[in-house]
Amino acid sequence: PPQAAIYTQDEDLQAVTRDVWDEVVDWYIRLIHYMVENEGIEVIFSHLHSVDLQEHTFIKFLSDKGFNIHDESVYAKWMEELYMQVEHYYSKLLHFLDEDWTMMITSDHAQVCPTYIPPYIGDMSGINVQLMEELGYTVLKRDENGERLHEIDWSKTQAVPVRLNEVYINLKGRNPHGIVDPKDKYELEEKIMTSMYQLTHEKTGKRVISLALRNEDAVLLGMGGEECGDIVYFIAEGYTDDHGDSLSTMYGTCDTCVSSIFVAAGKGIKANFKTTRYIKHVDVTPTVAMLLNVRMPHECEGAPVYQILS
Repeated sequence: PPQAAIYTQDEDLQAVTRDVWDEVVDWYIRLIHYMVENEGIEVIFSHLHSVDLQEHTFIKFLSDKGFNIHDESVYAKWMEELYMQVEHYYSKLLHFLDEDWTMMITSDHAQVCPTYIPPYIGDMSGINVQLMEELGYTVLKRDENGERLHEIDWSKTQAVPVRLNEVYINLKGRNPHGIVDPKDKYELEEKIMTSMYQLTHEKTGKRVISLALRNEDAVLLGMGGEECGDIVYFIAEGYTDDHGDSLSTMYGTCDTCVSSIFVAAGKGIKANFKTTRYIKHVDVTPTVAMLLNVRMPHECEGAPVYQILS
């Protein structure tokens, strides 16, 4: 296993991390009460990042893929302790519901425990060349002994996977060392996407890419445009790594999924009601705006979740 996998399973590290976030949670609670009681603040947005950072260290170990140090029950206990910490946070704020406040609990994403070891394509912190190199689209420089260097040979590279979900064509006239003629871009994208769909997992023999599409088509999923790659792709269910590399409907093992949560209660919200509507991140702001009776943002893409409003 990689050294990072060993390090993130350290029990002392987890205990210290939990203690630090306990302090942060209590500080948030004191701060929110101070702002309401002393500053007359009527709207508060609070972001608690503990769930994200702690789960990133251990959620992948909820099921053993060959490099767990502890029994799976240890990681389940860490998960329970994490959510007890978050529950403590909410519990100290729930009294505001009795004071005519409205509360919303949501998340920017969730995280999964991968069913299988994820494929090495994409990396949220940079470039992971392994599969694109195997497919022949990315080429690394080599030393005098023929050993691979950690440097891309742009004179021979047609495309690179940057961050998660993005493949960029090394295009002439756009990229500093571009080699792909713009007239060949469409066919190269088609060739790359076909190669990606043919990628299979060594254990299951099934495809690991659920969807790959061109930049101009990705706009239908809220992506595309100059901030995204020439090809946008998503990892298939079972092979995702934590979050961010798959469609938001995907599930992992151990009852994990990447779907965000949305819970609302208090003034203006129906009681004991569950909507069948899929609530998107872009719907939260217009819903808040409607509850506050203020205008929606000028370029608002979402819509109020009117089904939940009383």
